[in-house]
Amino acid sequence: MAGLAGSDEVAEFLSVLKVGTRGVYAAGLRLFWQYYSNKGSVGDFLDCVERDRFLPRHAKRRIAAETLNGFAAWLQDRGYAPKTVRIYVVAVQSLAKYYDMPISLRYVNLPPATPVNRKHPWILAEVGEFVAAMDKPICRSIAAPILQSGLSISDLLAITYGDIKEEFEKGVTPLCLDLTRRKTGVPFITFLGGWAVSLLKEHLAGQRLYDEMPIYNVLAHTLHAYFRQAA
Repeated sequence: MAGLAGSDEVAEFLSVLKVGTRGVYAAGLRLFWQYYSNKGSVGDFLDCVERDRFLPRHAKRRIAAETLNGFAAWLQDRGYAPKTVRIYVVAVQSLAKYYDMPISLRYVNLPPATPVNRKHPWILAEVGEFVAAMDKPICRSIAAPILQSGLSISDLLAITYGDIKEEFEKGVTPLCLDLTRRKTGVPFITFLGGWAVSLLKEHLAGQRLYDEMPIYNVLAHTLHAYFRQAA
């Protein structure tokens, strides 16, 4: 880390990290150096923490917690996201730990981690619009059973025509699915309502049907990508 005071200690620490972590921690430690530069180098910070560890209880200055609280506030003042602030503070903690100086973050006021992608609270009308907007019959035919039956994509992709043949050909609605859950091996029963059955008929129309045929010949990751795009 050219230009970073105390870089010998930092360079040795970064050299043992995986490439992805190394880049993130290097960025955090560079910012920590900027924050701490009016007091000294990163190496000076480590020296202060080390000395403070071995002082008598009444003489301790809590340098690590005080410095990291200040660093976290400094990062937030410059507009860094909560998750980034936490990672950069942990980078300093990990540096100290590498040199056998454990630093607790219990008394460091870190911002709460906020999710980048928040879950959307779907309502029934929106689900109907979501499914109707799909331009692929097979995807519409998979989305409806997910809503009506509670089946996962992996469970749906495991269903063969033989599993639904009797009631499907008789036009029974709701259509009973007597299955074994793929992930757990637990037998269970669920149903497809009229909406799901009508979309299934649309999807299977014109296909040569036989007992061993999966009713949905598509890969799970393809479905996930399509649903993300449609949503």
